[in-house]
Amino acid sequence: MQIDIEVNTTPVFWANKRAYDLGNYRVIANEGSSRSSKTYSECQLLIDIATGGNNQVTGETYGKKHISIVSPSLPHMKKGARKDCLTILDHLAIFNEDDFNRTDQIYTFPETGSFIEFFGADDAGKVRGPGRDILLVNEANLLSREVYRQLAMRTREVVFMDYNPADEYNYVYDIADAPGNKKIHSTYKNNLANLSRGQVEEIESYQEADENYWRVYGLGLRGTSAETIYTHWKPVDELPGKGEVIYGQDFGFNNPSALVRVEIYEGAVYVDELLYQTKLTTNDLIEMYKDLKITQDLIYCDSAEPKTIEEITRAGFNAMPSIKDVYVGIQKIKSMPLYITNRSVNLIKEIKSYKWRKDKNDKVLDEPIKLHDHCADAFRYAVVTHLATPQTEWWGVDTGGNVIR
Repeated sequence: MQIDIEVNTTPVFWANKRAYDLGNYRVIANEGSSRSSKTYSECQLLIDIATGGNNQVTGETYGKKHISIVSPSLPHMKKGARKDCLTILDHLAIFNEDDFNRTDQIYTFPETGSFIEFFGADDAGKVRGPGRDILLVNEANLLSREVYRQLAMRTREVVFMDYNPADEYNYVYDIADAPGNKKIHSTYKNNLANLSRGQVEEIESYQEADENYWRVYGLGLRGTSAETIYTHWKPVDELPGKGEVIYGQDFGFNNPSALVRVEIYEGAVYVDELLYQTKLTTNDLIEMYKDLKITQDLIYCDSAEPKTIEEITRAGFNAMPSIKDVYVGIQKIKSMPLYITNRSVNLIKEIKSYKWRKDKNDKVLDEPIKLHDHCADAFRYAVVTHLATPQTEWWGVDTGGNVIR
């Protein structure tokens, strides 16, 4: 079954297809800005391959392929690469629910015998499981080098990867730059036909926010800033399960609402992302608290939303306003060992680009850049308020986020 995959393609798709069709590269790395169509273009190409499209170099039809698409976690996958694939299949009018095994997360193409499987890198059984012909690692910079190595060694033909180059250094750069591999650079300007005016304006507003942020997320170039705020954190698989558990909540609607579970154990802070989602009402949050079985646990919330906090409290939860002194909060967290679970994908993305603001003279200021900091705010609320407030005087924080002594 051959289909017209060329609908709504960008130059990024054609660069990837050319690199794949040449057959010369072990790794094809997509490095670029936000909204440059990296993942979407890769998914278009993988569907082209799976449905038996033509290799434009050899003129031959692609054969039967086992394709794996991997994201840092399954929830991240469902909201990202898998969603893109299903959207593409729907736009091409070839999606068939009977061909999608939602239990095993495998979409089969009966006409060619090819299939695409989706899984998270937090599934050790899948990472070290059976091999495949083609691999796509989505947001590869958020995976450990060892997880990538396990996936790559089980891939017979080609590894695709994509990432925003937010780090000053990351192992994926070594792979992308290695002889025999292909690096494809892209920016949002490669995808203007598929972006709204609002999306373009948001990306271009980064120019006024921070030079390095614009460099990474606007121009798709590798990060160079030395002003990263949290440099001491380490990844862990799970929380210890032995310490004091509290929660941090940052409210949003058009921006994501972020909820984190924080465990304080032996003087260290452990954080696990639970929620990162837009368009949630207060009632939605309350239902999620019920699903998570948050009963009398302390939930430290953005004190700028006293009405929302009151509604959550009336629903039976122990919600309270947090301390809002950002600088003091950051310094407190920097003074403690910090561990973040590997599945906390959005928190890790935020923390890697969470930097001090600089003025026009390049002087570093005592305030962070206020962009994409929802999870970062949420865990700061929890840690700082909990440790700064006397344990028997929870009412000692006013709605402005100030501690009342």
